[in-house]
Amino acid sequence: MQQENNPMASYGWYRPSVPKKVDNGIKAVNKRGAFGREWWGKEWIMRLERFNDSARLGRGRAYARKGQVTGLSVTSGGVTAKVQGSRTRPYSVSIRLTPYSEEEYQRLLGVLGLQPVLVARMLGGEMPEAIAGICRKEGLPLFPASFSDIEASCSCPDYAVPCKHLAAVFYLLAEAFDRDPFLLFTLRGVEKDALFKALGGTLSPEPAPESKRKKKIAEPLPPDPESFWHAAADLSGLPALCDEEVNLPAVLVRRLGPVPFWRSKMNFIAEMELMYKSASACIGEIRLQSEDAEAESRG
Repeated sequence: MQQENNPMASYGWYRPSVPKKVDNGIKAVNKRGAFGREWWGKEWIMRLERFNDSARLGRGRAYARKGQVTGLSVTSGGVTAKVQGSRTRPYSVSIRLTPYSEEEYQRLLGVLGLQPVLVARMLGGEMPEAIAGICRKEGLPLFPASFSDIEASCSCPDYAVPCKHLAAVFYLLAEAFDRDPFLLFTLRGVEKDALFKALGGTLSPEPAPESKRKKKIAEPLPPDPESFWHAAADLSGLPALCDEEVNLPAVLVRRLGPVPFWRSKMNFIAEMELMYKSASACIGEIRLQSEDAEAESRG
């Protein structure tokens, strides 16, 4: 097969192609040096670079840093992406790892269930390095052992696998794994919320089915209107609800995890925490102003 542009084959030399410029593409955070910040991102890149042609990987890194990837999605069915090359239409890229079977998934839950400390760290959003060793020992590898373990394709005319378009997606995946290591399980067909729920936690609590909800009998209103506006018990000994500040900014955002392909130089969770803190400060100021105004009105 040929390269993207019609190559000028002369003594094995190919004219390099120039990709079309992309606006609002997914740019790698990494601008130079090695990709992968966490151990799992580094492991992913180490596997890729061990398997493949360094020249195409170098062009793939350049594509990832320039933002030539225009769309990227990771689901339990695999990775799909669009990568803009030198032609008018972006190329279609797909990557898939072999998913765990139901028996393998149950075996994974069983072996993790014997490691409560590791499970607690996982439920807290961490991916302990020991998890990879446990999975490998059980014959449930998180990472591909060779490139033949990966189903990868690109619609470009390059004969090599991976081509530079596939390589660009692989490098961006390393950064996505840095932000959310549980995407590795997603590529094995295991959704994060289902895994967390099976391990004893949940990302998004589901309401109890209607049949299991206890029916509440409405309390009748007191016959004396004056009693309606008074507390039924003495609450003077209870602390005020807002007396203590709870220092948990953006706790739900942090629990749900980072956005895998966040298209900004700013850290999403850090920015959300700042917004939550700012909103809390504003609410506190409004409350104090309200209390001052009420004190003045009482005179």
